[in-house]
Amino acid sequence: MWFKNLYLFKFEKDFALNADQLHQELSNKPFTPCSATQRESMGWVEPLGKDTSAYTHASGNYILISMARQERLLPAAVIKETLQEKIEAIELKEGRKVSAREKKDLREDIEHELLPRAFTRTQKIDAWIDPDNGWLILNTPSAPRAETFTKLLRTTLGSLPVTLPESELSPAVAMTDWLSKTQLPKPFILGMECELKNQGDDDKGVASYRQHDLTTDEVQTCLQSGKYVSKLAIEWDEKISFVLSEDLQIKKLKFLDVLEEQLNDNDPQSHAEHLDIQFTLMTGEVSGMLKDLMKALG
Repeated sequence: MWFKNLYLFKFEKDFALNADQLHQELSNKPFTPCSATQRESMGWVEPLGKDTSAYTHASGNYILISMARQERLLPAAVIKETLQEKIEAIELKEGRKVSAREKKDLREDIEHELLPRAFTRTQKIDAWIDPDNGWLILNTPSAPRAETFTKLLRTTLGSLPVTLPESELSPAVAMTDWLSKTQLPKPFILGMECELKNQGDDDKGVASYRQHDLTTDEVQTCLQSGKYVSKLAIEWDEKISFVLSEDLQIKKLKFLDVLEEQLNDNDPQSHAEHLDIQFTLMTGEVSGMLKDLMKALG
């Protein structure tokens, strides 16, 4: 349950549904596996696992939801190879060239024939809604997956007025200032990873540092040469570490030992209870971290 990434969206107006109402909406589009001839399938699943029946889980005013997407894996190379074999067989047998229309029809026939035998891959994306602070937060680093999730939620609910978050001070400007001063607004402290980019579209130079002391002269020299910070590792309040990117997305999220200790102190007795406690701890701390982060960005 610990999220590894935070793909952030802001609601443009208040989210009006409570957990029970949202459950009713999501239950109209449950996930079902791909049929034999279906390329992909997606829908909503129980966030606390198959042993539960609710499509939402609430802790305080935070609402957890989960989608699943299954696709049949039919590599283009396999289709191309099979198609070429059929084309060569026809041309050899009938002594003529296969037309473009025939090739298209053959390709469709091959896909229809091979699709039921293709392996399937299922991916799950968890997210939570924070109505009080106007956040929709997805556990993915991928913009395409985030778009898939929001498209499904929009289709399910009829509308989804969300946008990417904005701040008065751009993350790139703020991070560059923080790193040049080797000091961050409290309660944030500097981590050991960053990515520096050259200014301007014509110069694609990038310097990356991992597990590296970012206060060294080497890093400062890069900044003084005109590079800006596009990614920066940060730790918040000795509880959460993460990498902030210039587009105000959060990756490599880690919950530090203090939260694991709190989880163990609660002594969960089942898988669902374990997830519930994790979700409660995670949402409370991340909410505080996001408030401090947005404050630091103006």
